Amino acid sequence: MNRRTYLGTLAAAALAGCTGAPAGDTPDDTSDFPYTLTNVQTDDPPVENATIDVTVTAQFTTDHPARLEVAFTNDADDARTFTFGSLVPWDAIRGTREDGDATLLLSPDAGVTPEEPSDDCWQATDGVALPAVMREETLDPGETASREFRVLAAHDSEECHPTGTYRFEDDNYLGEGWRFSLNVVSEVEN
Repeated sequence: MNRRTYLGTLAAAALAGCTGAPAGDTPDDTSDFPYTLTNVQTDDPPVENATIDVTVTAQFTTDHPARLEVAFTNDADDARTFTFGSLVPWDAIRGTREDGDATLLLSPDAGVTPEEPSDDCWQATDGVALPAVMREETLDPGETASREFRVLAAHDSEECHPTGTYRFEDDNYLGEGWRFSLNVVSEVEN
C-alpha cells in the first residue's frame, strides 16, 4: 500500500465561527508534501462571551508533522471558571473522515511521533489514551488557554490520509458539545 501524508496550510480568522487562510499567509508555504490541510470550520462556542480558535501553526514537512493549536479565550469582563476534559482546552483527539474510514490523531505530546515520516506518512507509533476526567480552569478577562497538537495518522489507520473532511467532536465540551472540521486536499495532479 502506498502511504502518504499531508501538509497544513492555514491561519485563523474568526468570522462567524469559521477560520480559514488565504494562500500565502500560512507557515512553511514551501513544503512539497502531497496534501494540504484547509478550510478549518468551527461551531459557535457553546458558552457566551468566549472565543475558540483552531489554527494550523506548522505544515507537514519531511522534518516534522503539522501542528494544530486549539485556543479558548474568556471574552467576559469577569474571571470565569470553565470545565474542560482531561486536556485544557481540548481533548477530542481523534478526527474521523466523513465516511468514517480514515482517522487523524491530534497528539498532545511527542511520545507517539516518529522521528521521520515513513513513505510520506507521519503516522503515530502507538495509540493515545486520555484519562476520563474533568478539569476546571479559571480564566481572567481576556485570558486564553491553548494547547498545540501534532497532527498524525492514527496508529491503526490503513491509509495516510485520503482526501476529505475530518470532524473532531466532543459532545460534553463545556457541558454543551462542540465541533470543528478540516479538509485534507491533494496537491498532486492526477
